[in-house]
Amino acid sequence: MAASFSGRPVAYCGKTKPVPAALQFQSAEPATAAFRTVPPARGKAFVDFQMDVTTGDIALAHREGYQSVEHLKRYTTLGMGTDQGKTSNFPALSAMAALRGATIPETGTTTFRPPYVPVAIGALAGRAVGHHFKPTRRTPMHDWHIANGADMLEVGLWMRPYFYRGAGRDVNEAYVAEMRFVREAAGLMDISTLGKIDVQGPDAATLLDRIYANGFAKLPVGRARYGVMLRDDGIVFDDGTTTRLGEHRFFMTTSTAKAAEVMSRLEFLLDTAWPDLRVAVTSVTDEWAAMSVAGPRGREVLAAAFPALDVSNEALPHMGFIEGEFDGRALRIIRLSYSGERAYEVYVGASAGEAAWRRLIEAGQPFGLEPYGVEALGALRVEKGHVAGPEIDGRTTLDDLGLGRMVGKRSGFVGDVLRRRHALAEQNRQRLVGLTCVEADARLSGGAILFRPGEVPKGHGRGRITSVTYSPTLGAYVGLALLAGDVAMGDKVVAVHMMKGEAVRASVVSPVFLEPQGERLHG
Repeated sequence: MAASFSGRPVAYCGKTKPVPAALQFQSAEPATAAFRTVPPARGKAFVDFQMDVTTGDIALAHREGYQSVEHLKRYTTLGMGTDQGKTSNFPALSAMAALRGATIPETGTTTFRPPYVPVAIGALAGRAVGHHFKPTRRTPMHDWHIANGADMLEVGLWMRPYFYRGAGRDVNEAYVAEMRFVREAAGLMDISTLGKIDVQGPDAATLLDRIYANGFAKLPVGRARYGVMLRDDGIVFDDGTTTRLGEHRFFMTTSTAKAAEVMSRLEFLLDTAWPDLRVAVTSVTDEWAAMSVAGPRGREVLAAAFPALDVSNEALPHMGFIEGEFDGRALRIIRLSYSGERAYEVYVGASAGEAAWRRLIEAGQPFGLEPYGVEALGALRVEKGHVAGPEIDGRTTLDDLGLGRMVGKRSGFVGDVLRRRHALAEQNRQRLVGLTCVEADARLSGGAILFRPGEVPKGHGRGRITSVTYSPTLGAYVGLALLAGDVAMGDKVVAVHMMKGEAVRASVVSPVFLEPQGERLHG
């Protein structure tokens, strides 16, 4: 490429053409140095790729009188990107110098900010990598779990008991034994990681009516209710339970994974959509230690641990709530079940969490109480057909999960309008079903793709298995799945796991494998 200086013809790719003075750049040399030229551009010629500043912007700044380098910077946003002008200031100032007919030293340079030399991204990250990126969260009972053989699992930012080695040599052996504790006697689970939100104010019930798909305004004081939240687009966002503590006060719990998101969403809606509502929401996740006592002997355990409280079926029915004290601290007991057994959630101040846990362990020994981890917890909920993260995956609707009947003809809640879209009501959408193996010795695998018998296994099939567990009660593997098409109970499918090379025949059944009528819950 040939070049010449100071407006004389320049040849580029064999073509000779005068270079406009506005596109002539100077070197950083003394004033006697000749002008350097750049190729003429048919379109925009960028000098700052981060802030999209062009030679045309610099020429405009010159015409408008913003010829000082500091004025130029602010008029065009030159050098305001993350590199602070490292890649753009010299060519831009050279262009302004050319327009002014001066040298760069005469034109001046902008103020440089540190770092003056490139810094490695790793140095900027420092120790904020791996487990140092965000603080690890531990429940008030964490030290007890470690001391008593818990194999811990990182769940989001929380450390939770995966399983207890006293129940088995590995997780596959231990979680089945822990399930039996719950089904046959009683189990104790640390649920402190649940999101907990205090909702107070004259319009608290109105807020809950708007964010939950099912109504809460008529919930009696002292009662709890399961609720489901939708996103604006009608897709299920999160589920949890909310208890009415008083006329204008509620205690909301969310899933562990969505605790921060739910809190943020409530604050956003109150700030933007409903600023007129007289209600305050406060995250109290860290203020309460929480534990679940589940199993047929759970009531006896509670009665022994807290003898001053009446935990009879009449005083504390299913979805009921009572308050009391533990060692001078506030104590809340809500009768809720995630396992399908009679179960109670016990809440106490975080500082008293381990003491309350030890009290329950000691009081429960005569009744066969044992602690259990999150693997057993997940397996118990699969047996009962309760949906969780694998099913509430950001793609499913209330009807997909079999929860549409909760809403009925209600309207006016977040997501109500867009959930009625035609595409979300199509009959060929994937719906929640249960699966059992046709062969007694077979096992299902999570993530397997579902096909009709005889279909060539390719693509996304007709659905997928979302959750799997071995059921000691049924003596077989069972699973929850999302399956598309006209499905009837008893239909056969083939569950294909490409990476494992598996093809298992399965029968479509109800997703509720144990006690569809919930006799144990109300007993």
